[in-house]
Amino acid sequence: MSKRTKKVGSSGRLGVRYGVTVRKRIADIEAVAKGRHECPKCKAVAMSRKANGIWFCNHCGAILASSSYMPTKPVAVRREVAEVLATAEAKEAAKKEGSKKKKEAEPEAEQEELKPEPEPEELQSEKPKKKPEELKPEKPKKRKKKE
Repeated sequence: MSKRTKKVGSSGRLGVRYGVTVRKRIADIEAVAKGRHECPKCKAVAMSRKANGIWFCNHCGAILASSSYMPTKPVAVRREVAEVLATAEAKEAAKKEGSKKKKEAEPEAEQEELKPEPEPEELQSEKPKKKPEELKPEKPKKRKKKE
């Protein structure tokens, strides 16, 4: 029996639906995902995809978490994480330097003006002082059942 999907590969199941470019992309992605890959632990070409992001080595039994369609090497992942952390730290350092420059530029007199002024003693004495019992939340009243 001959192959039915020589040109389109695994995307032949889609028939004429979804367009040519989408079917070609699906065929390329599935060919990579369903193929065997090199295990980073034992270096055997026996790594297969068990689920989304979970890869299993049939040779040494190693189970790894990686990207969805192709296992990424740990070195590449470490490099990406290091780049992201470096950019985040650079942004935080820039924010701290910017806030320090703003504080140094403002005179101390302006910073004191921003503080709220204390209320006069006359207004403080007029405010009613609440007892701790009044601060407690009230319990909801129970409704009577209608018969």
